[in-house]
Amino acid sequence: MYLKKKKEGLFIIGIVSLMISFLLDLLAGDFPLIDFLKGLFTGISLVTNLGYLFKLRLDKNQI
Repeated sequence: MYLKKKKEGLFIIGIVSLMISFLLDLLAGDFPLIDFLKGLFTGISLVTNLGYLFKLRLDKNQI
């Protein structure tokens, strides 16, 4: 799988999902579906960025 080889893919997904969440917050109204999508993209960003940091730390400890 691509993400197992390139851990930077996790970081890119995290940053893009955080950017989408910020844009939804700025440009969209206050509808329940928009609030759900903001929470979803914020959660995806949190999980993928923490996963990237965890993999980065594991790689540094193995060297």
